[in-house]
Amino acid sequence: VGNQLVPGGLTPFMKGAICANLAWMTVWPLDVVKSQVQSGNFQGQDIPSLLKELHRSGRLYRGLLPGLTRSSIANGCSMEVYVRVQKIMEAQLA
Repeated sequence: VGNQLVPGGLTPFMKGAICANLAWMTVWPLDVVKSQVQSGNFQGQDIPSLLKELHRSGRLYRGLLPGLTRSSIANGCSMEVYVRVQKIMEAQLA
């Protein structure tokens, strides 16, 4: 075992939560822009200028914390279930 950030490694729950949150933080601004374009409030405005306007107004990351909380719980639990089912299947098929 080499140097580990967390002794013993991360739990499946933590791995699922971290990976999902990294994905959401990457995609969140584009999802906000998509939602604003679909709302019809910004007709005729290009995406770069809409991104700048949403960032200036503070709306670009609105709702991120509740979204990450939900994502942590849902994806962490999903990864726990996945790993447990995988172990059960490996034991039965071995």
